[in-house]
Amino acid sequence: MSRHFVSLIVLEGVLSVAALAQTSTAVAYDYATVVFPGAISTSANGINNNNVIVGSFVDSASFQHGYLYRAGKYTKVDFPGATATEVLGINDDGDLVGVYQLPGPLNFHGFLRHNGEFHKVDAPAATFSTVATGVNNSGTIVGTYDGAHGFIYRDGAYKTWNAPQLPGEPKQTQLNGIGNKGWIVGQVFSGGNWRGFWIDASDLDFLEPLYSTDNEVTGINGRSDIVGCHDAAAGFVSFNVENAEGGEKTEKFPVQHAISSCASSINFARVIVGNYFTTARPDGFLAVPALTVTVASPANHSSLSNPVHISAAATGSRPVSQIQVWVNSKKVLQVNGGSLSVNAMLPAGQNERVGIQAIDAKGTVAKVVQTVTIQ
Repeated sequence: MSRHFVSLIVLEGVLSVAALAQTSTAVAYDYATVVFPGAISTSANGINNNNVIVGSFVDSASFQHGYLYRAGKYTKVDFPGATATEVLGINDDGDLVGVYQLPGPLNFHGFLRHNGEFHKVDAPAATFSTVATGVNNSGTIVGTYDGAHGFIYRDGAYKTWNAPQLPGEPKQTQLNGIGNKGWIVGQVFSGGNWRGFWIDASDLDFLEPLYSTDNEVTGINGRSDIVGCHDAAAGFVSFNVENAEGGEKTEKFPVQHAISSCASSINFARVIVGNYFTTARPDGFLAVPALTVTVASPANHSSLSNPVHISAAATGSRPVSQIQVWVNSKKVLQVNGGSLSVNAMLPAGQNERVGIQAIDAKGTVAKVVQTVTIQ
């Protein structure tokens, strides 16, 4: 896909994953810019599991339009009669959701495009604005009305959904997306800051503690990976946010891994889209996994005896040159290729930092770091 974009960003991100069970993974990304031809600005708002991207752009006459990018081709999307259109989400069937504006002040409406036909999405309680932000393969739509209340549209019925806040705070919840498992992401203004969250049925979890800096969760995939941002230049991804490490009372806030800029959406293949800003103009970005290393052993926070069994595998878009093992910043062994399974004598000690990294033919590195105790 990258040949269809205007330019490649010379940037590679390496992201660690605390995966389910005892495995850990790291992902190194290649980045590309998303620019609608002739646009003065472009945003990338969503991506489905078929790698179809949706977003919006501003043309040379300063009018805003939605777009769809599929197989190297951009297609403009406009709600009929609208003065402005944004496409904010897409499911695997190609259904689109977003927001459009009609002539007049504060006249914003959500929409669904299904089988090529547009349908209005207006929360019944809305007074001036409905924004449809996400749709999953079951056809459930989520969004925000009047900028302050989340809504869920399922089986022909609207339901208002607001996140918990401190006593006396005015309602201010925004929903940003929904995954195919029904997980919903968004943010709520509480304690003087925006707090990102995800919900699974009645289970709600926050990204950070109360009174942290502003944060929002903007997308979720079928692996329970989430993406979002803290501001326009501080994007993150967290992997497997509902993991097997403990119960609801003991689970910790997820580890956030920085990416190039504010992320909007992530699909099952962990391809990410989002937006970045330069002095020239804002544009969208696409982040594609270039190299992935998965470590089956040793497990993070484990206690082991020598010899230690080390098992890892790496794959990527380019040939994998080697896998290396480092202990406390010192390389102790390496093998050529993308597979490692050895019993090795490692330095004994508590909280030893064991790094297992893969390197591809271009020199890209994906690295997992485990903390283990070795007897």
